[in-house]
Amino acid sequence: MITGLKRQSGLLLGLTGYLHIIVGFIVFWNPLKEIVNAGIFNAVGQDYPRAAAIWFLFSGLFMVFLALVIGWVVKTKGLELPSSAGWCFLAICVIGVILMPVSGFWLGIPQAYLILKKNKRS
Repeated sequence: MITGLKRQSGLLLGLTGYLHIIVGFIVFWNPLKEIVNAGIFNAVGQDYPRAAAIWFLFSGLFMVFLALVIGWVVKTKGLELPSSAGWCFLAICVIGVILMPVSGFWLGIPQAYLILKKNKRS
């Protein structure tokens, strides 16, 4: 049985994803308004601020999606994620921190630790 914070790893990633989406709407409000004003369909094109806004929001949505899958695996199926998932997530976060030290990549490092932490068997 998976217990403690490890059981909440999906929830924590989901909260990170929601935070990412909220920050995205605040930081990219103007480019998002421009997308809506341009009619949404094919409104991004080669416009860098608009593309950055979409990628930022979609990465938050992907975190929420992944959190739902992790939550289902851990809580419903009672399985631990493979350590390879934890190492991959840690690598993504560490590379992100190196490239962008002032970012939310720091939030992923403790989450990767939870995935990698071995569950105590009773």
